[in-house]
Amino acid sequence: MLILVLSSYALFNRVPSAQAASWNLVWGDDFNGSANTPPSSSNWLYDLGTSYPGGAGNWGTGEVETMTNSTNNVYLDGNGHLAIKPIRDSNGNWTSGRIETQNSSFAAPVGGKMAVEASLQMPNVTGAAAQGYWPAFWMLGSSFRGNYTNWPMAGEIDGMENVNGTNVEYGTLHCGVAPGGPCNEYNGLGGNTPCTGTTCQAGFHTYRVEVDRSTSPEEIRWYLDGVEFWHVASNNPGMDPTTWANAVDHSFFIILNIAMGGSWPGNPSGATASGVPMLVDYVHVYTTSGSGGGPTPTPTPNTPTPTPTSTPTSGCTSGTNFVQGAARSGSTTVPWFQPCGWTAGYVILHYVVPGQVQQNVYMTYNNSTAHWEYNVSGLGSGQTLQYSFTYQQNGLQYDTSTYSYTAP
Repeated sequence: MLILVLSSYALFNRVPSAQAASWNLVWGDDFNGSANTPPSSSNWLYDLGTSYPGGAGNWGTGEVETMTNSTNNVYLDGNGHLAIKPIRDSNGNWTSGRIETQNSSFAAPVGGKMAVEASLQMPNVTGAAAQGYWPAFWMLGSSFRGNYTNWPMAGEIDGMENVNGTNVEYGTLHCGVAPGGPCNEYNGLGGNTPCTGTTCQAGFHTYRVEVDRSTSPEEIRWYLDGVEFWHVASNNPGMDPTTWANAVDHSFFIILNIAMGGSWPGNPSGATASGVPMLVDYVHVYTTSGSGGGPTPTPTPNTPTPTPTSTPTSGCTSGTNFVQGAARSGSTTVPWFQPCGWTAGYVILHYVVPGQVQQNVYMTYNNSTAHWEYNVSGLGSGQTLQYSFTYQQNGLQYDTSTYSYTAP
């Protein structure tokens, strides 16, 4: 989704059905809730505006909409579906919705598999009225979160993309460098297939991507309604082990959105229909057991038990990777993070104040306390702040657990 997909490739004459396996459901959202309410803030965060902080403008693709957290654009329909609806205002400006999972640890275990699956109906609009519509269900490597400059190296797996209301699903891997590289950027390595029975726009279909690390070579496979239509392997022509590992052998987060316009579909026209939603019945993540060291290839840091008060700078003990906490200064709350015996390349704070949407901000290093800190306002007495960190250590990015602090 970050960069357009233009090409399709042959399937090397194989179209098997999805393989049976001992799949374990490890995460899911079935979007059950009251009509016109937002999706679960425990599961999803909003991408807002026209870019990530410090990232490429217009989400890197030239699309024209502004993403919001309004229930006009992103809402539960009361019938077990998430709706993402692009809307054009009276001045011709578009708003839409883009949400991504709070969880960025979805990964195929070493020697195992991961499957990410969604049942959804693309916006039910075709022809001239669909010009500029670009719905997508996709994943980005977790190292992209908070960095926003390491695409396509961090890896992007597009489970479903569609443009301009055509009856076609596109599935793509982005990797390496751009332009060019092993993934032929900016196109990516992609295949496509039509929906059958009902069109992609007229009914719900199941879109699934499997990352298989149990085989040699490793593979990514794309399925529409249980039938494989595309795959990419770690021994693809021109693919090298480092590029593959950087793009695939790690954790991901999931994104759902509708872009409007951009370099692939072209911009909306005066004939483009406003207010036609993508409906999502569910998003599920499955894994199988692995053989080489646990479900998440990205190491998990050693996290201490969170505390609602500040911890002295001498809180580091043997075997502790970092200490953290939060302190109160007047009406301001100051979450802090302290590496133990190492230097962080950066630290990003993810936090939620009750009644507000999640914020994702870079922290500032305080030499006097040896802490990375950020001042959070708006937390009232007796309210609880939920927060977590993303940090860089030795060139790798890690996510922590979620902590809480209740203001006195």
